Amino acid sequence: MAVIFHPSKITRAKIEAAFSKAGFVNLSYFPSDNKTGGLKATKKAIEAGATHIIVAGGDGTVRACVQAVFEEDAAVSLGLVPIGTGNILARNLKLPITNLDKCIRRAVIGDVYEIDLGVAKAINQHGELTKFYFTGIAGIGMDARIMQRTQTELKRRVGWIAYIEGGFRSLPLKFEKFEVLVDDFSPRTLKSYSILIGNAGWLPGQISMMPDARLDDGKLDVAAIGPRKIWDWVDFIARVTWQNKVVRPLALGRKWMDQTANLKTIENLGGSRIRVKPHHLSPLQLDGDVIGEVLEVDFSLKHRVLKIRL
Repeated sequence: MAVIFHPSKITRAKIEAAFSKAGFVNLSYFPSDNKTGGLKATKKAIEAGATHIIVAGGDGTVRACVQAVFEEDAAVSLGLVPIGTGNILARNLKLPITNLDKCIRRAVIGDVYEIDLGVAKAINQHGELTKFYFTGIAGIGMDARIMQRTQTELKRRVGWIAYIEGGFRSLPLKFEKFEVLVDDFSPRTLKSYSILIGNAGWLPGQISMMPDARLDDGKLDVAAIGPRKIWDWVDFIARVTWQNKVVRPLALGRKWMDQTANLKTIENLGGSRIRVKPHHLSPLQLDGDVIGEVLEVDFSLKHRVLKIRL
């Protein structure tokens, strides 16, 4: 058993003390690094013989760890101790993110739950193809640009709220045209600020652009975000917050939301394979990590291949 921890989020002394308090001692600890996140540390843990890896960090550290596990084709299960900014995967798995002790116990001795794993094959501006893995939400366009322009120090101090400041730094928002191909259907050109592709659906603050997304359903969900006028933004905010939480779970509420959906506000799609080609270079983010500018991305899933103790 090995613990991969993000040293800027928690010191080794504190993470060891937390695990000792929960009753788990003599574990191997591997700090992540700024250059590779948890990728290099995870590969070291696998080389050392780890078969269960606990990630103490945020979504970026989790993604880097998962990337290493599948690059190495290692038979490894994971545990999550969420101490990051968004903790999107942990939230969608309904982990008690405010209780460190409970999270540690579940990460070590919880039951194994298998979830889907997102795969993104991205072509960068130089025409080079790279394969990445992600667990939660990917985005091309505005959301990645906002993350790109969010100050790291502010994010460290105030958490996901720092993205609001990044949004102001990204003004004025600009529409982009994306060619989107879902499975084997005919491609469509969507005019949006951003295209989100989700394995998970819920964000901090009980916000969801993809409320039907499930971690184990073998399907990717898509949200094309494109409010035009102020009333479209009002509709958008209502739909992705309280309506998804209160109205959509009800049969009549869901029917009403579907019948009154405005494609100029948000359009939802879904499939096992999603190909997105922006008409101009656009930034790509995976689980909050900005990968860089891309020409095209092919998204797919590995169904229930990621084992997580809960």
